[in-house]
Amino acid sequence: MKQVVLRNGQPLVADVPAPSPQRGHVLVANAASVISSGTERAAVSEGGGSLPVRAVRNPDLVLLTLRHAREHGVRDTVERVRGAVSDDTVLGYASAGTVLDTGGLGDFTIGQAVACAGAGRANHAELVSVPGNLVAPVPRAVPLRDAAFTTLGAIAMQGVRRAQASLGERVVVVGLGLLGLLTVQILRAAGCVVIGVEPDPSRRELGIELGAEQALAPEDAVASVRDWAGGVGADTAIVAAASSSSTIVNDAVAMVRRKGRVVPLGDVGLALAREALYQREADVLISTSYGPGRYDPMYEEGGVDYPLAYVRWTENRNMGEFLRLLAARLVTVEPLIGLELPVERAGEAYQALRAQPPPLAAVLRYPAAVAHAASVSESVQVPAGHRRRTRSGASRVVHVGVVGPGSFVRAVHLPNLRADGAAPVVAVAARRGTVATDVARATGGDVEAFTDWRGVVEHPDVELVLIGTRHDSHAEIAVAALEAGKDVFLEKPLGLSREQIDDVWAAGSDSDATLAIGFNRPFAPLSQRLRAELASVSGPLQVIIRVNAPLAAEHWLNDPDQGGGRILGEACHFFDYANWLCGVPLSVSGVAARETGDVRTAQSASITASYENGSVASVHYSGLGPRGLPKERIEVLGGGRAWVLDDFQRLTSFDGATSRSTDTGQGDKGHAALMRAVLATCRGENVIFGGLRAAYVAQSVALAATEAISSGAPRRVLLPVAEAA
Repeated sequence: MKQVVLRNGQPLVADVPAPSPQRGHVLVANAASVISSGTERAAVSEGGGSLPVRAVRNPDLVLLTLRHAREHGVRDTVERVRGAVSDDTVLGYASAGTVLDTGGLGDFTIGQAVACAGAGRANHAELVSVPGNLVAPVPRAVPLRDAAFTTLGAIAMQGVRRAQASLGERVVVVGLGLLGLLTVQILRAAGCVVIGVEPDPSRRELGIELGAEQALAPEDAVASVRDWAGGVGADTAIVAAASSSSTIVNDAVAMVRRKGRVVPLGDVGLALAREALYQREADVLISTSYGPGRYDPMYEEGGVDYPLAYVRWTENRNMGEFLRLLAARLVTVEPLIGLELPVERAGEAYQALRAQPPPLAAVLRYPAAVAHAASVSESVQVPAGHRRRTRSGASRVVHVGVVGPGSFVRAVHLPNLRADGAAPVVAVAARRGTVATDVARATGGDVEAFTDWRGVVEHPDVELVLIGTRHDSHAEIAVAALEAGKDVFLEKPLGLSREQIDDVWAAGSDSDATLAIGFNRPFAPLSQRLRAELASVSGPLQVIIRVNAPLAAEHWLNDPDQGGGRILGEACHFFDYANWLCGVPLSVSGVAARETGDVRTAQSASITASYENGSVASVHYSGLGPRGLPKERIEVLGGGRAWVLDDFQRLTSFDGATSRSTDTGQGDKGHAALMRAVLATCRGENVIFGGLRAAYVAQSVALAATEAISSGAPRRVLLPVAEAA
């Protein structure tokens, strides 16, 4: 399908795979989408320019990059930056069209007209997949072209709601651009008396046509507004302008009466002058996008609505109300459309935004929705950008398919595949078509890009499936790949429940294919050295592993359903490492810091495992420490000796009064060595690594740990069914 993207700072129309149906998402064939002169022009401007220019424009990103380099190494950082710079950026956040698939949502029907919202969702594309709470039915009286403005209308409406504007109040709207003119109309529909402030004379005229009583130039606005409002000032000022300067918002404060309200709707400077605020006791109220629910993943992605009795106007209900105003002809968007073009000519629309003044809005049209949708494919063949090089004398070629090419897969696994020289990527699947085509282009060869992971698993040329999706889908995809006879390299974890890991175990046991899990730390050079030195120790070991890994509470890893939480989703790495050192685990006990009431979302826990050979290992996984503290420290004691491994950069051994250290400089955590072992196994070479059994046992320890923490009592580690028998 055709989709508008930003590539190397320039908007263009790309051919990408169409989104596939997804539960909880509505699949829509767009009829129209809106390019706004404010938000989208800013996005294109910020995306342009060389990397140094963009760094100067956003120095905070430079600081984040430097911190990432310290924590993860230069190579990982370089790969991530390279990927971020070369990626296509999707454009658009306001569209309308016809439902093709309801995603199991009973509020929608196939063929229904709907309006869609959301950056990264309601894009400039022939087909879009949008979560149900960001989709609103369109009344019959509203053309789809007009309905495409619903996102903008909901933003303006939320500003009016935050202003608490009521019948008869005097409201000043500062900035008569697209949002400002929509705000004027909504205020008029609410029975307010409106005055506008705008430097462009043509927009001032339009503001009066659309309902403003007056429209003023900024130069004399403060005094004029106060006079207009009976000498006391306006009840409310809504700032719909965009400027890095704080002058606009401070002028707005000067325009309102004592105890008046100021609502910054646009992106303006907020260095507020205290004296004016203090004298007026004015309230400055921030308006967040379309309304309550915005940026809440449980609402937007999870589909959990807010009860109407407690949150009357959510973002979805704001969308619906704007559509009602359109149907009632209380709001019109016709005068706001500066140009209307087919999507193939999107570049011309963005070029027009550079004019002064730019058009208020441009509308992109799409082919007749239902008739055209059948010809849109969920896969795209991306041609070679440059010739793939294969090492001279290389081993048998292993054709790789990638499912879920997130930032880690792209920064670590794909470079390791390239380094092999005989492991070309031939297929890639990502939920978003632009991501799939980005990765396909980056590989340099002929690659088929999909939005459905089944396309990779069923691809006739794929021999090894590399799975890097979010954790909740790991087991399902791994089972399908094993049943298709494909070798599998699965990022941890194996699964998030006993049922899931049993399913993978059964599929792997019935297949001749190999499953490798992304437990890379045993392959690290210093881990290999540690293991070699432990060979001379007789008797049990005591292992203490401390992991410092603070993470924002809203990160998807902390979502029990998607990520499984830190214990199931992340700490399994270290249970595997302890098993690798100590052998077969028997039982687990644990306790978690009381951060939340749900053990699945606990970020900080201390977990102890006992082993068949008398060894004991404790994993202290913490989200409570500072980022400046090194992430991982492993201590091993046994036979009167001890070893300390610091972040896989330094291994120090202690024997009596002497100590000896080995430094690697840059922490090598074994990712490259693990990939070499996996590819060697795919080629039939006899390489020994834990594979499916190690993955099952490590995840079994993790599951036992969550049970032990919940119950307050130790839990037995369940081994694979065949072994337990």
